[in-house]
Amino acid sequence: MQLETQRLIIRQWHPVEDVRNAMDIFGDAKVMRWIEDSQDSSLRQVQGRLQRYRDSTQKSKDGTGSWAVIQKDIGRVIGHVALLHLLDLPEVRPDHVVEPILNGTNTDDYIEIGWHFRPASWGFGYATESARALAEYGFQALNLSLLLAIAHPKNKRSIALIKRLGMQYDGVTTRYYGGQSLCLYRLSASSYRQAKITSP
Repeated sequence: MQLETQRLIIRQWHPVEDVRNAMDIFGDAKVMRWIEDSQDSSLRQVQGRLQRYRDSTQKSKDGTGSWAVIQKDIGRVIGHVALLHLLDLPEVRPDHVVEPILNGTNTDDYIEIGWHFRPASWGFGYATESARALAEYGFQALNLSLLLAIAHPKNKRSIALIKRLGMQYDGVTTRYYGGQSLCLYRLSASSYRQAKITSP
């Protein structure tokens, strides 16, 4: 899969070529504080991460995966976006009891949209631009009926982006990412299409 927007290209990861630029994402504590306990500390760690992303995306049979975001005018990786099955996440415990969310339905096998960008690229709208393109891909190309987003309640920047996508708050879940209390948001295909029709 490759997508193109006015300023960005979204493409598969190239673990060797992309590793140094990706270090600015996955090796930065300001980015990783919301994702994992610690940032990657070496190029070898980052390259291994990128290889796992590439392998899992290539093995995907339904078009989901993880991709690099390239800023066209400088030709370098500035971010990472993903559409992932929530139950593919290693932190999920299958026997973990989840509270009712999504108006009483279970989140099994729902798709999460996510993004991570290097701090030097924050504040320019790149994350919003790429997330909108990825949502479009999910709803149009993959024919998804629903997208979820999960964010730490203190991650105000990510929550603001989630709201710009038109996603609706659906409560707090502890099912994912090590049992933390995280905010859950949703966007249905019908709501997405209606918003596109009514937007100027």
